[in-house]
This record gives sequence, C-alpha cells and structure tokens, in this order.
Amino acid sequence: MKTIFTFFTFALFTAGLNAQYGLPVTFETPMEDTVWVVFENAKTDPEPAENFVLVENPDKTGINTSDFCVKFIVVDGASPWAGAYSDAYGDIPIVEGHQIMEMMVLKDKISPCGLKIEGSGDPFELKVSNTKTGEWELISFDFTAAIGQTKPRLTFFPDFPDTRTSGGTSYIDNIGFVGGWTSVKEVSGMTLSVYPNPTVDVLTVKYPGIDRITISNLVGQSIRSIEYQQVSFSRVEVSDLTSGVYLLTVEANGVTTTSKFIKK
Repeated sequence: MKTIFTFFTFALFTAGLNAQYGLPVTFETPMEDTVWVVFENAKTDPEPAENFVLVENPDKTGINTSDFCVKFIVVDGASPWAGAYSDAYGDIPIVEGHQIMEMMVLKDKISPCGLKIEGSGDPFELKVSNTKTGEWELISFDFTAAIGQTKPRLTFFPDFPDTRTSGGTSYIDNIGFVGGWTSVKEVSGMTLSVYPNPTVDVLTVKYPGIDRITISNLVGQSIRSIEYQQVSFSRVEVSDLTSGVYLLTVEANGVTTTSKFIKK
C-alpha cells in the first residue's frame, strides 16, 4: 500500500512539473504552483516554499467560488516588481475582440497589481490597482496595444508599487481572457482547438483525423471515451459533468495531446 501511495504522489508531482496547461489559470491542478518561477522576492535560492504555494480558497462567499488558488507572500525587502512567471500555459495570442485579460486578487493592502505577457520582441506590461482588501476582486487589464502579438510567457505581480515600503500577502486566481478562452495548441504542425472554455453543456473539438476523445479528471481517471473514424470536428456533450476542471485527451494520426477545460 505504501508503494502504491508513493508512486501516486510521484506521478502527481511529475505531472505538475511537465504538464502543458491552458488559460484560464485556475490553480485547480495539484502541484500547479510548481510550474511558476518566483523572482525578486526573498532573493534566496531557492525561494522559501511558503512564499508561493497552492492553498484552499480563503473566501468562497464572494465572486470566487473555486476550491484552490495560489498564495503569494511578498517579503518586506522585495523588489517593487517581485512576481512570478510561467511558460507552461502555451502561446498567448492577443487578437481583436480577445485582448482584455482578468485576474482575481484577494489582498491585505491597496496597491497596483501587474500582468505581463512576454517572449520574443517587446514585452507588454500593465498595472492596475485593487480597490478592496480582505475579499476577492476582479482586476481587468486591457492589452489592446498588443493586438497581433503572440507571447509564450505569462507573468503577474501581486503588489507592484513604485517604491517598496512593505510586503504583504496576496491570493491570486483565475487569470484569463474576458469571456473565457479557446484552448489552442500546435501539435505536429496541426492546430487543436477546444472551445468554449469554460463551457456549460457542449465542448467543440477541432483537430484533423480524430480517432478518440477521452475526458478524465485531474488525477487521470477516465470519465468518458468516444471513438471516431478520422473526423476533424466533434461536439462533445458535457452537461452531465459536475462543475470543475477536466482533462480532454485527443488521439489522432498516432499523436496524443491533452488540453484542460472547465465545466461550469
């Protein structure tokens, strides 16, 4: 029994390190905090684990009813631009009608929050202050100036003052685009599209030569598997699923790829 538990724990740890996620960033996947790199905070190597950790949602009575989020303790001596970045969420295209990003924050102080997309070429960074403390607030960032750009790295700054005078504790969750997100991945030169995401009842999947679609929970247990004959389009019924985050695996032309979606 101990051996089985140890293997299961290792499998979750490995998945957390190697998985390719998609927007929105919900922090509902075990070990998802491990795909983020904290910078300019405690200025030690490694960063103390307690400064950036996946935790249970401290307040599910307001606008954020999700189970988990990330807790970020900014230390008193941190740089003003202390934050965290990740390359695990795939390319982030900014297009017309899909350029407003959002981030939920719960902070113990009023100060600017920051969101940045970066990669090759110039980065795009925005700062917007929260207006509440002790409860979740939805902050919006208008990346209109970045339309036409695609960046592979997502960075956030929970407390981004002009000059650092103190630290603080922030909770971050649900980073994504207004109106949800179409998960798009390049696989063997082909584009896999999964939308709408989040969804209520039907999920549309587009990819050339689909042989099978499997829906699983976050620990890899198969919930539904549908066989096809080299189709390029499918509408998958998910209305009977309980609300939460799921994995959708597509098998096509000998290639297997997995994307994440949210069932409202």
